[in-house]
Amino acid sequence: MAAGRWALEMALEHAKTREAFGKPIAEHQGVSFPLAESAMELHGAHLMGLNAARLLDQGGLAIKELSMAKAYSVEIGVRAVDRAMQVHGAMGFTNEMNLTEAWHALRAVNVADGTNEILRRTIAQRLLKGDTAL
Repeated sequence: MAAGRWALEMALEHAKTREAFGKPIAEHQGVSFPLAESAMELHGAHLMGLNAARLLDQGGLAIKELSMAKAYSVEIGVRAVDRAMQVHGAMGFTNEMNLTEAWHALRAVNVADGTNEILRRTIAQRLLKGDTAL
């Protein structure tokens, strides 16, 4: 998720300084709304991670919560990086931005330690066994 936050910060800075049609691109809803979505999603992922940590600190297994936090956080990170690439336009694909490198790294994490499909199976199994607390 740190990569997603980093990408969002880069995109915000670029959107405030890059101009199109006589004003910063941040003033266009087509640019600012996706960045707002990334901020909301990253915040949600952060809170899911904190909740899983709290449950573990209390001695719980938190199997469902860990699976949810891992799957969601990585997917949100990928989306945030993708949106940052979009805000930067063609420059977002250059090596100097490191956004493509971040996207590839996050994409690999989608598979490491269990694919998101396996994590979803784990979540569903826990729910079906009665672990329905959210």
